[in-house]
Parts: sequence; structure tokens; C-alpha cells
Amino acid sequence: MTAFADDPLLAHLSEQTDRLLSTINELTDEQARGPSLLPGWTRGHVLAHLARNADGLGNVARTAITGRVTPMYESAAQRDADIEADADRSASDHESDVEASAERLLALLADIPADRLDVQVPSGRGPTITVATLPWVRLREVVYHHVDLDAGFTMADAPDLVLRGGLAECPARLADATPGATITAQFADSPDERLVIGDGSVAVAGPAHEVLGWLTGRSSGSGLDTGQDDLPALPSWG
Repeated sequence: MTAFADDPLLAHLSEQTDRLLSTINELTDEQARGPSLLPGWTRGHVLAHLARNADGLGNVARTAITGRVTPMYESAAQRDADIEADADRSASDHESDVEASAERLLALLADIPADRLDVQVPSGRGPTITVATLPWVRLREVVYHHVDLDAGFTMADAPDLVLRGGLAECPARLADATPGATITAQFADSPDERLVIGDGSVAVAGPAHEVLGWLTGRSSGSGLDTGQDDLPALPSWG
């Protein structure tokens, strides 16, 4: 059996990739070259990043399959250059690239041996990537950057599985927040999540999608309740 033969995240990944492609299909060339929610990036930059991210994660998968180490990215500088080179393309070119790169990655994920999940591969721009995390890492990228397109899809459209997984990562990533927050993230049909960011000094509550949008720098947090306190300033999500 291969590593991800029974991994339910792959079904979610396929579904969210299809939703992303549907959004891209509706973009005009002018809209593809328009601003995204990410400072300094157009929608084209986001789409180029998504395609090259799939290929980069494909390098990690290929390392697990072959045993020959290929970093996710050659370097941070090369990763940025590749995004810049592709950012100004037409919407249809972006759609084709995102779709083809996603299909290549899924094919590689299907071939990873079950005994290679613990393999760690250099990212080329910081920490290593553990093979076992590939489905989640790609699912997160697809959903978060779909939001970043600012083209109708928001955190409110993200499945609970992504909201819970994303929230679970926030305390470690935002550990330096001072003042921080003790947060109750509310779900409509399942138990709330409680998490502590930094020193936890400000009580915050609100819908889970609003919480995750705020913690990841994708919303102002205007839909959250802090009683009489202001929302604390958070470190950059990066």
C-alpha cells in the first residue's frame, strides 16, 4: 500500500482544487492582473505561486519515491523569480498551469511508498518538509490562496477540516504575540475550539472562519468580539 492510499485529505484536496479552478475560469485577463489580498502581489502572482508550489511539493514527493534528494525550491530567490516570471500571463494560461501542476502533484502523491512518510526534504528557503505533511500543506495552500485571490471565495467557504487544521497551527506560529489572546473559535455544527495566542491576555470570540482569517492576516477581525478590549496586534503571518 502507498503512503496516502487511505488519506481523506486527498479527497478534500481534489475538491478544493476544483473549486479554485472554477474561480480561475471566471477571471478575465484584466482581473488576473489585478490586485490580490496579498500586499504587492496581483492575482497572477498568487496563481503563479500556486502552480510552482505544486511543482515544489512534487520535488518533495519525488525525493521520497526515488531516494534522490531534490529540494522543494532551488532557493528563495529562484522561487521568487519563477513567480515573477509567470505572474503577468493570461487567465487561461494560469488556469492551465495550475491544473496541470496539481495533476502532476496528485500523481506523485499516489506513488509515495508507505515507509517514506518520515523522510525530510530541504525546502530551499528555510525549514525542511516532512513527507507525511504533504497533503495538508498543499490543501492549506490551495484554500488560503484561493481566499487571497479576492474573487468571491472567503474563509467562510473553507471546510471545517481546514479551519480546524489551520487554527491548530496558529499558537506555535504566533507565540510571540504580546499582548496575545485567549480565543474561542465557534463552529456551527461541531464543538468550539479554544486556543491561546502568545500571553493570552485578551479574550476573543467569534466564528472560526473569522478567527482564522484574522490570525493569518487575511481579515481585520472586525467580526470578532473582545468585550471592551481592542484586538491585539499580531506578528506577521509571513
